[in-house]
Amino acid sequence: MTSLRKHRICGLLPTIILLTPVQALAADPPHEKSHKEASRGAETKTIDASSKAEAAHRFDRALKLFESGDNAGALAEFKRIYDITPEPVVLYNIGLVYAALSRPVDAVDALEPLVNGGKLQPAQLERAKQTLEDQKARIGRLTVSTKPAETRIEVDNIEVAKTPLAAEIRVSEGTHVIGAVAEGYAPARKEIVVAGNSDASLTFELIPTQGKEPANLNVKTRISGAQIFLDGQAVGQTPLATSITTAAGHHVVELRRAGYVTAHKAIDVGPGATGEIALDLNVDAAALGTDGATLVLNTSESPVDVTLDGERKGPYREPLRLPMGPHHLSVSSPGFIAIERDVVLDKSNTNEILFTFEPTPETRRSYRSNAMFHRTWGWVGVIGGAVIGGGGAALAAAGISKKNAGARDITTLNDKFTNDQPPCDATSGYKAEGSDSGTACNNAKTDASNKFDSGVQLRNLGFIGVGVGGAVLVTGVVLLLTGNDPNKYEQPTTRALNRNREPRFSFVPGPGEIGSGLLVTF
Repeated sequence: MTSLRKHRICGLLPTIILLTPVQALAADPPHEKSHKEASRGAETKTIDASSKAEAAHRFDRALKLFESGDNAGALAEFKRIYDITPEPVVLYNIGLVYAALSRPVDAVDALEPLVNGGKLQPAQLERAKQTLEDQKARIGRLTVSTKPAETRIEVDNIEVAKTPLAAEIRVSEGTHVIGAVAEGYAPARKEIVVAGNSDASLTFELIPTQGKEPANLNVKTRISGAQIFLDGQAVGQTPLATSITTAAGHHVVELRRAGYVTAHKAIDVGPGATGEIALDLNVDAAALGTDGATLVLNTSESPVDVTLDGERKGPYREPLRLPMGPHHLSVSSPGFIAIERDVVLDKSNTNEILFTFEPTPETRRSYRSNAMFHRTWGWVGVIGGAVIGGGGAALAAAGISKKNAGARDITTLNDKFTNDQPPCDATSGYKAEGSDSGTACNNAKTDASNKFDSGVQLRNLGFIGVGVGGAVLVTGVVLLLTGNDPNKYEQPTTRALNRNREPRFSFVPGPGEIGSGLLVTF
């Protein structure tokens, strides 16, 4: 796959799902309840406003996690939503997520009651039927017989049944370690490969321990996906959900995983005691060429600090070459909440993982305050600049009009006096009117000259206002264009729950893949 996300979005038709703000892709583990109980749990129940707000917030967060490839993280959010509102559409979606997580048994348990009577839309029902058939084909049936008859049966070190079996054990297709544990007997384990839609059987004949109590062994390591061998026999894969039950005595524990140097350690465990052994694997640099994978981080913030499998790698600057298979990745950026994610790297392609950070409350407040400062003063600049510039333009227009009027008055007065009629001044002896010795004429010329000068001053002042207003307006526009969106990091729960929400494209989980679809919440 070219990336974890790209691998999942190939080859599926769009699917339309209508969800309310409190509906999501969630459910309790289906194998923990019967089909009848699952159907009964899907009945609608009344929820209060705070629960609706929590469900709406978790819904948005779950979608973000799911779209970025974090199916496990999204599933945790979906389960909580299902606790709040056990709607049929929620159980439907949780079945699709289990299918995307390659957990066919859980997917079948979630989808089967819906197909057999759940309230789904026609398109959803058709999709559920298709996914159900696909997932059933990925399940094998295992029969186990033991001596003694009453024995605990473990699948990959997790107890799932007791003999004699009431029904066949359903397991996903692939390799599994089957264990048999009984009091007074040495535990036994066998590795088996089960094909999809097929039957397999195992027989265990346990050896008595002659009254000795069995021992338990905890294996601790920071590396996931490593095969655990106890005295040369495969007993499980890290991380183990429980301790390994074994006979008391001397044991050798070995860890193997492609891309790492094999490690082993010996331990002695007494009867009834619990021993603990810690083993860490070192990367085999020489094996990364054939057993390695490339990891590319696509992050919403920078700089980013990376911790891989509990070991700090430091700032991320370039793609990482790592052993293929599962890893636990933790990334952090100053001022943002650290993100942890389990990823599986494909050795044949570049694995690009998207991380969208959420700010801490302090960063959120600081960011919003800064963004609002830029936005507020940006609008003040735009509006203020427009007002100042508009006032300046009006003043300049008035000044030009006054200047032109003064110039016309001066021209009129000058044209009034010809060679036969000398200019009106005291020395010329010209009298404009009666006994007036030219005072009225001089006053008229003075008024016209003052009007002209005043108009020039108003025009110049107006031009200055236009310039200042333009500068202020441009500053405001720059602040708006360079400022951040104050709502960028706002929580979804801060939005009004009753407000209609715009349709948006998202991704819908399918059986092992994801198909693009339109999500509409209302």
